[in-house]
Amino acid sequence: MVDHGRSAEPVMQLQDLTPFGVGGRRLCFTHPEDLGKCVKVARQDERATVRMNRKTLIPAHWRRKYDNNADELHQLTYLFDRIGSVAAQHLPRCYGMHPTDLGPGLVLDLVRDRDGQISRSLRELLSNNYPPETFRDAFDELGEFLLKHVVLTRALLDHNLVAQEREDGTWRLYLIDGYGDRAWLPLASWSRSLGRSKVQRRLDEAWGRFEKLWRQGGVSRQLVETSSWGQGFLNHRG
Repeated sequence: MVDHGRSAEPVMQLQDLTPFGVGGRRLCFTHPEDLGKCVKVARQDERATVRMNRKTLIPAHWRRKYDNNADELHQLTYLFDRIGSVAAQHLPRCYGMHPTDLGPGLVLDLVRDRDGQISRSLRELLSNNYPPETFRDAFDELGEFLLKHVVLTRALLDHNLVAQEREDGTWRLYLIDGYGDRAWLPLASWSRSLGRSKVQRRLDEAWGRFEKLWRQGGVSRQLVETSSWGQGFLNHRG
């Protein structure tokens, strides 16, 4: 093989860093060289997600082959190609895969508040005395965006929505996971009218869940520490 002088891409060092977020399948780190970006890598521990222990028609060893990073890269690339740069108002820009000492890492924009700290999820904020109405305008703005561009998602879950506090004190919501239509027969992807109807259902269902979570007092510290409800709570905001 001829070497044309291109050096191999350097391996990003994450192993000694503390992830700011731990999901069911992935760890999220602040990019070591760019505080405006994050890096998502697959979890390697055996109990990577509670979902893996559930009995389903699909064997667990097959489900583990699903690559969240590859799917997110595909979905975000498609959405930005289709919608254009306006997508960055509510979706993180994606900068591709990068080798790390924990395996392939997906590099994305990292949402930060006006004070420079990492923005928190709706799950964390609703569990810390922020009532749902605080985010009503931001949610409506997100809904208008999703409907206008027919951005199909799975359920709009509170731990996949990050609320950014902006300079003027208002909030903006970003969807950081759960993109795409997972229907076996994706009719909503083929028809704009069906797609908009599905988006509206997702929005209606989501707001009801947020209000219910608030009425129940949010997620307790015990659940954060002992169950998968800890997804969406930051380990640090650096």
